[in-house]
Amino acid sequence: MFKKPYIHYCMLAFLIFFANSGVAQVYNTEIAAEIILDRNSEFVDITGSGYNKSQISRSLNYILNVYKSDDFGNVSNNEQNGRFVLQPGEKKRLSTTTINIDDGNKVIILLRIYDLENNLLGKDRIVLNDDSGDKKIVLKPQENTDVRTEFAKSDGVELRGIVLEDTKTKPGRDFYSQYYSGYLAANIDGPKIVTIKEVLAIANNTKIEVRIDEEVIMEFFIRPQNDYISGMVEIALRRTLAYFDDLEKQKDIVKQYK
Repeated sequence: MFKKPYIHYCMLAFLIFFANSGVAQVYNTEIAAEIILDRNSEFVDITGSGYNKSQISRSLNYILNVYKSDDFGNVSNNEQNGRFVLQPGEKKRLSTTTINIDDGNKVIILLRIYDLENNLLGKDRIVLNDDSGDKKIVLKPQENTDVRTEFAKSDGVELRGIVLEDTKTKPGRDFYSQYYSGYLAANIDGPKIVTIKEVLAIANNTKIEVRIDEEVIMEFFIRPQNDYISGMVEIALRRTLAYFDDLEKQKDIVKQYK
């Protein structure tokens, strides 16, 4: 006879749905996202912009995140979002925020543009004051106030350890909170962005999707019971660790054949 913990684990496992593998998506082809930086003394104005390269009008949503660390390693997140319309060939400034960068603390700026079905179409990212090894990107005073070119090399910088929340209900927020706490406690620090996304499902239920970039690694129907949420968090963290472990193994294999 099975022990209760084993039965409980099996019941949780049966509730998990896995995403089908798909073709890697290319961004900024029809809708391009761009971050524009303008220096003003010790401040930098950060503007997110969108450009419609297609021949049709597009209704879109944007999210502009500015993550800034302090001297103690804490990270703050300033998020701006909204809906907008781009006509064919139109380029539009979406949102602007200002930060102080003279303290030398690391700043990660991330702009994403989605269609109304939440498909990611365009994205851009910049890292400021990153002194990690050969990826050092330090903001210095410039005579030219347009400092975008100063950070051109940041386009390939990995955004590590970021977990984004897109939930709709309290159980969804509880799952995100527990997952993020476990992510930090396990020191996962993944090289890709994890998103906890809650979507509408059958009969007014909602479903949680754990996404790494745009790949769904786990999905399940959310319930308000804390034990259920905690169990799903444990499974999600294991799958996250396994994903990043496999990613590292693939990199090692590629290196061996170079």
